[in-house]
Amino acid sequence: MGKLQEKIYNSLPYPFKFILLNIKAFQNSKQRYTTEFDTFLKEYVDLWKADSKTIDAYQKSRLVLLLSEAFQYSDWYSEKMKELGIELEDIEENPYNVLEQMPILTKAERKKNPDVLVNKSRNTDGVGYTSGTSGAPTINYLDKESINRSFALWRRFHKAIGLETKRVKQVRFSGRLIVKPDSKKPPFWVYNYFENQLLMSTYHLTDDNLGHYVKKLNRFKPILLDGYPSAIYIISRFINKNNLTLNFTPKAIAVTAETLYDYQRLEIEKAFNCHVYNQYASSEGSPFITECTQGNLHLNTDSGIFEFINNKGEKAKAGEVAQLVVTSFTNLKTPLIRYNIEDTVLLSEEGKTCNCGCLMPMIEKLTGREDDILWTKEKGYIGRMDTAYKGLEGIVKSQIVQESPNEIIVNLIADEKFDEQMKQKLIYNMKDRLGETINYQIHVVNDIPLGPNGKFDAVKRNFTIEI
Repeated sequence: MGKLQEKIYNSLPYPFKFILLNIKAFQNSKQRYTTEFDTFLKEYVDLWKADSKTIDAYQKSRLVLLLSEAFQYSDWYSEKMKELGIELEDIEENPYNVLEQMPILTKAERKKNPDVLVNKSRNTDGVGYTSGTSGAPTINYLDKESINRSFALWRRFHKAIGLETKRVKQVRFSGRLIVKPDSKKPPFWVYNYFENQLLMSTYHLTDDNLGHYVKKLNRFKPILLDGYPSAIYIISRFINKNNLTLNFTPKAIAVTAETLYDYQRLEIEKAFNCHVYNQYASSEGSPFITECTQGNLHLNTDSGIFEFINNKGEKAKAGEVAQLVVTSFTNLKTPLIRYNIEDTVLLSEEGKTCNCGCLMPMIEKLTGREDDILWTKEKGYIGRMDTAYKGLEGIVKSQIVQESPNEIIVNLIADEKFDEQMKQKLIYNMKDRLGETINYQIHVVNDIPLGPNGKFDAVKRNFTIEI
């Protein structure tokens, strides 16, 4: 949503917000849930408990398709393959050997070259932006099949954890600005009729407002809660601290987009009396990792190929923390082949098995979503901040540092596209999410050092709040 559209939306009375949001929801539903979606969903549901031979054969066929289309229709990949002497016959004969020869695609290359990476044989049916943990916006082109397949995989995850109905009654917490940022009174939510989904704001989670959130949850009685774990944790902590009683028990809570910490899982499960399921994907189209009913994280190897690199740049071993390099079958318009997504996982020890019925391999833990929780007097607790960068141009890399409840420093590496107008847009977005009374400083720098663990800290809070 652009700045002007956002201003218009936020200025409208609540009934008009509901109408506009549901017009968009209707359009999204028509695009996402087609007969092709139903076909893909059946395909993925059958694969979830298929034998290893069937899964391997499927993965190989998808890899051949991905590499073949990239060879023929992507300027970027075609050039790389021809430099390596790769031909179509090589892909059809041994796609894994071809994949091994391909260079690793970095985030900087992915961000800089979207128009030459794209598969020119596929129509553009969706365009979005993702900023990820680097804090730099990246354009993302999608075709209909990519959209349908991504939502079919997401729906397969729901079915695997026991949510059988198509329109699961759910509450979603995400970074979308769905109500006016300076609202002091409820509603802090908007109902999406076409998805049977209550969208709850993550930007109004102050102590004064949390009671209203709990009352609305008790009235709505969702079967599923999903979204940012930091937001669901804040509500859970309020429920537990005040000994509040919920008059419903959801079947599942599914978290995404941030690291799920153990203390958050414990607090959430105590408040809602149901299991928290973790999962990993990305709006760029990375392959899926999903938690099963036995509490294990399965690599969805029918959605792509995972490679694991340790901090020495070598193939990681069992029990090591590894960086993810992914090859995805979900975004066919903007291919991701050996893409360093800059997230990390803890690999399982060898020989680990699962009793859920899925034979796809497992990892021990998702460790790479390390966005911190910020806190301001005006907004309370704020989790993920990458949505503040969406739609901005000229930002190569960015880091938010909160020195105190009233001071925010944004360090960013920028190119010539980041001008005064972009700076003011960034400050506008920050104020919407963190508050008007904060002292904001924007510093354009030459370098942003990595943290002591070798990871990039997109958000750093340099004071203690009670968690």
